[in-house]
Amino acid sequence: MKYKSNNTLGWGVAKENGIEEFWDARPIFSVNSDFSLVDRLKLVFFPKKLLLYNWINKSLKEKRKENKQTGKFSKLRILDVGCGTGASIIEMKKMWGKEVEVYGVDVIEMQIELAKKRVKEYGVWAKFDYYENNLMPFQNNFFDVIFSSDVLGHVKNVANWLEELQRVLVPGGRLAMFSESKLGKHAYIRNYLYKRGCNTDPHTEFHISLYSKAELKDLLNQNSFEVKKMYTAFWLSFLVHPDEFYGTLHKQKGFFFLRNINNVLYWIKKKTQPVSTALAELYGLVEMLTLGRFLEVQGYIVLAKKKD
Repeated sequence: MKYKSNNTLGWGVAKENGIEEFWDARPIFSVNSDFSLVDRLKLVFFPKKLLLYNWINKSLKEKRKENKQTGKFSKLRILDVGCGTGASIIEMKKMWGKEVEVYGVDVIEMQIELAKKRVKEYGVWAKFDYYENNLMPFQNNFFDVIFSSDVLGHVKNVANWLEELQRVLVPGGRLAMFSESKLGKHAYIRNYLYKRGCNTDPHTEFHISLYSKAELKDLLNQNSFEVKKMYTAFWLSFLVHPDEFYGTLHKQKGFFFLRNINNVLYWIKKKTQPVSTALAELYGLVEMLTLGRFLEVQGYIVLAKKKD
């Protein structure tokens, strides 16, 4: 399939011959049902989503309190930056329904068109916009919350991107973001392999803006965001996510010891799915909440607020 190309280089990376990287993730919730107890339990096995959505839910609680005090009803406005085909938007609408007004922007027009169809399929409503140039199509101080996952590492002009996020977010508004990062000092096996010419990042050719934990925090601070918490997970990713290493290690002639351990772990995980995947994600949540604030691995959940 060929996708409509544009001039954007960064998230989604488009060139004359079409889209280089295209995201189409399905929502984790069911198509034809309201947000149920089963759906709530599913979130436990998606630790990244759980923490990001919990941060947004704090804003919703504040909005409910504000509505009660004023006697007026206003919705919580959420912007999903880099929304892809709308999976997170659908999940947020399933969770919070008419209490939230959700918008999505992306640099790939085909993803926006699919997202519009996807929300109809799941029986929810949201507004989508194509974001090509440096200016987002929204007025100042328009959103209460900005959500963004797996986007920052693909952004070419990070300074402008962050400036736009803080521009459209209300003072005191929340930023719920997951960002890819440079390898941290605690990513022992990945660092060992990387220093010997073996990069286990499957999206390495698309990651153009990666920062360390300290650099990321400073960057956000310089752009009027106060970071409240930062989490990372899967310090033991070699053990719990052998599939992330398998493709790269399988092509290597060296690393005999690590390669063969990975082969065994990969085989075990494949044979015991979906139980093994569920347990790995549950472990990730526990690790994130206990050691995640102190470790420097790869990829960070950022819970921040725009400075007043």
